Amino acid sequence: MVDIDEWPAIDQGWAMRYRLAMTGKCVPALSLGEREQDLLDAIREAGMPAAELFGDAKTLATEDAAELATTDETVRTSMGGGLKPALRELAGTWVGIGAVAVLIMVLRHGWSVDLDASHVLVAASVAAAFLGWNVGRALFTAGRSGSAIGALIAVGTVVVAGIASAANLGTGHMAASDVSVLLLAPVILGPGIVVLLVLSRMPQHDLRSTWDDGAWLRRFRGGLRSRLMPSKTARGHVAEVEQALEWAGNTAYTEFGHPLSFARELAAADRATRARQRWAVTTVSTGGPLLMAALILTNQSWGMLTVPIAVGFVLSAVVAFSVGWRDQPRMMKR
Repeated sequence: MVDIDEWPAIDQGWAMRYRLAMTGKCVPALSLGEREQDLLDAIREAGMPAAELFGDAKTLATEDAAELATTDETVRTSMGGGLKPALRELAGTWVGIGAVAVLIMVLRHGWSVDLDASHVLVAASVAAAFLGWNVGRALFTAGRSGSAIGALIAVGTVVVAGIASAANLGTGHMAASDVSVLLLAPVILGPGIVVLLVLSRMPQHDLRSTWDDGAWLRRFRGGLRSRLMPSKTARGHVAEVEQALEWAGNTAYTEFGHPLSFARELAAADRATRARQRWAVTTVSTGGPLLMAALILTNQSWGMLTVPIAVGFVLSAVVAFSVGWRDQPRMMKR
């Protein structure tokens, strides 16, 4: 990537806006670096400010991303693309859960709290449920549906055992008394923050490029499942690939590239698969806030803020459903 100091002083702000707008657009670093060099060369040759020559940085970035983004880069940076994206999601979830837990403790108990053993067990079980869901989703996205199911079953067993243990134990068993929330917060949030800091310095590994055909086909099938493709359509694609390999005499990776990338491309071209994905997203984005609202109202977790926060979650669910319903016909026509 072009060093920001190489840009003319008047264009450095524009270049930073362009670079920020390209963040998360699934454009390979090499392609982005080459594009920035082309833009810089054009500015030097024209002798004009970037804003005058190219217009708005964000608009140009959107146009460039549409042309330069690749499916391989999308897979590489997704939860199923390797250890780093999965760990980032887990650490972010941990920090989010921890921040909510600390806020609830402050609202309900002030700046010191008594830690009831049963409450700690319930909190740990809830955290395990969220983290386990992320692990299962990462494995499913990576095309490892069998491993994903096994992980979810294992986590579900742990969560149920933890909540059952808390119910049997009952309240009144103090693990610690009069604990300062200011001391407890770093203990809760620290692990997630440390992992995020370490990940910021960890290089992203390239996608695997050595496959035998058996492993490639297994991951390809899993990739089609992870995109929610109808089973009949998925079996047809697998049969076509197997037939093509018999005629080609090459490896599956040589003919079709990375299995998850190829699966994504096929899924994106299938209207029924896109419809399933849209409804799945709508269901989760609607059901999740409604479930949170119900839990908040049931437990009265936020004191005076319980009702306003629950109403906020309900409104979020309504907006998510309306957006999903409105986008459905447009998506089906593509």
